[in-house]
Amino acid sequence: MKLPPLNAVRVFEVAARHGSMRRAADELFVTAGAVSQQIRLLEEHFGVPLLERRSSGLLLTAAGQDFYSASARHLRGIAQAAERVRPQDQQISLTVAPDFASRWLMPRLSQFAALNPRVEVRIDATFAMADFDRDAFDLGIRSVVDFPTGLHARLLWQLRMRPYCSPTYFRDHLAHDGDSAERSAQWQHARLLHESHPYDLWAPWFSMRGLGETNAEVGLYFSHGLLAILAAIDGEGVTLQPPEYVVREVESGALVAADERLLDCGLGYYVVWPKRPLKAAAERFKDWILDQVEPAGSAADRATIPSGEGERR
Repeated sequence: MKLPPLNAVRVFEVAARHGSMRRAADELFVTAGAVSQQIRLLEEHFGVPLLERRSSGLLLTAAGQDFYSASARHLRGIAQAAERVRPQDQQISLTVAPDFASRWLMPRLSQFAALNPRVEVRIDATFAMADFDRDAFDLGIRSVVDFPTGLHARLLWQLRMRPYCSPTYFRDHLAHDGDSAERSAQWQHARLLHESHPYDLWAPWFSMRGLGETNAEVGLYFSHGLLAILAAIDGEGVTLQPPEYVVREVESGALVAADERLLDCGLGYYVVWPKRPLKAAAERFKDWILDQVEPAGSAADRATIPSGEGERR
């Protein structure tokens, strides 16, 4: 039995599934020309055309449809078998809050990958709380008042918030040299960038600063903190963020602290796991992430109010 060139089979399956050379190339991280070359190689092997190239996309011939049905089914079977063969203790499944995943975890993951090149890390970014008895997660990371009972947990850091905005927005709207009444008036006219998940904390921040809550619910609302940060960078208003989420933006000057005070939210970010032995790879990930936590008083905690805050330009 002579097998067709297997790489060409894989490329054909992707092209047939998408009905497009370009989309197949995007999935395979190659050029459209490379996809076309592999399909021609397969057609030469069989001696019959498998795809018709049309302006609207790719159309399977009768032979192509027959081969696609068989090859797709068997490639799925090979992939499933590979999942069963791969050592399960080299896979980690995490459930993580989306903002923590994008703003804190993702910039650091390459470090873990470099130290553990054979470990496969799977991340499910969601606000939904995991049920470790039902869901196949090894670890979870969440911001809660108290970690759930029945789980092991370690505190990563207490959640504290500070307002940030672009230097231009600060200069035009919040820089002041007047009394507290003027400052309060400026904040009441500031455009606030809210996050629509349960922990929108502008009202508590206004109360802490003694600025009143007239403006606490006015502004723009976003489903995720990353969108609020991007809007703040673009000068759309002021976002309330943990300092740990905007370290790079503050260091580059894209954002400045609009006020020096931190609001203690009464929440903590915890890494949690079920009360059963962790697989070795998950244990290594837990120890690694705890090592990544910056000590209190780090650069992330220090306010960076522009030095000319009392001068309007």
